Amino acid sequence: MRASALTPCLPALVLLLVGCGGDPATSNTLPTPSPAGGDVVTPYPIAHLAGGPATYKGLPLSLAAAPAPSVTPVKGVIGVVCVGMSNGSQECAEWIQQVADAWRSEVNPAVRIVNCAVGGHAIERWIDPAFDDVLWDDCVTRRLPQAGVLPAQVRVIYHKAANQFGLGPGGTALPLLPAAGNNSERLRTHLGAFAARVQNKFPSVQAVYTSSRSYGGFTTRADRGEPQSYEEGHALNTWLAANPSLDGVWYGWGAYLWAPACASGIRNAANVCYDRGDYQDDAVHPAPSGRLKIARMMHDRLRAHAWYRP
Repeated sequence: MRASALTPCLPALVLLLVGCGGDPATSNTLPTPSPAGGDVVTPYPIAHLAGGPATYKGLPLSLAAAPAPSVTPVKGVIGVVCVGMSNGSQECAEWIQQVADAWRSEVNPAVRIVNCAVGGHAIERWIDPAFDDVLWDDCVTRRLPQAGVLPAQVRVIYHKAANQFGLGPGGTALPLLPAAGNNSERLRTHLGAFAARVQNKFPSVQAVYTSSRSYGGFTTRADRGEPQSYEEGHALNTWLAANPSLDGVWYGWGAYLWAPACASGIRNAANVCYDRGDYQDDAVHPAPSGRLKIARMMHDRLRAHAWYRP
């Protein structure tokens, strides 16, 4: 797919995350996990403000780069569809609300965002045809018409990618990087299966932006805690580096949402960290303050690309 010209630079803080032209400032070449790779006691964001180690278990702490995609309207509309699980649904709803209100002047009026994310349905469900009726099909037949968007006008997918089942036999957590059969390997396999379905479900899609989980360190759940959530970000980063385009569709980072607890003194390149109050009582789903932080990162990420701006 032919990429569009690079967009003008954003303020320096945003550029730490996305680079001049709106994309992560690093190479597309990422090594595979290595048992010899260094580990850290407190993981640093893949894109971080300053300091910290250069790698995590042999994987670089830098986001995979990709040129900006070419995204064009159809009959004056650029349809953007959110897919994912409950966190993705809540975060997309906040994004839609802010774009309709405080951020309206910062967004191309052709952009119409449709929330098709569904609670309890992470990536394993989106790649399983048995769930098509409540996911892809419901999006096309019910949610798009409610938003006044035709299927042919869906040009962008915003995917909150995460494994639904981070547990192995007996309810134990899957191995961590770099052990064989780890949670990250499973997510990379799922990402490939998801991409194979995109063109079939939305033939007009030109770009898929993907975000991984935010911080999971406030929960004791083995399948949602740390470093499982953090390592899923590395899985996505490795997959995106190897798959910048598939079937003519651009694939690249959405906002990088993972950041550690604020008590660590570490922030990601969007200058974000998380407090316990950013999460609901279950310590997994975002509270209003967490939803706003994440929606802001999603919005700022897309503002780096010309099609999203006025």
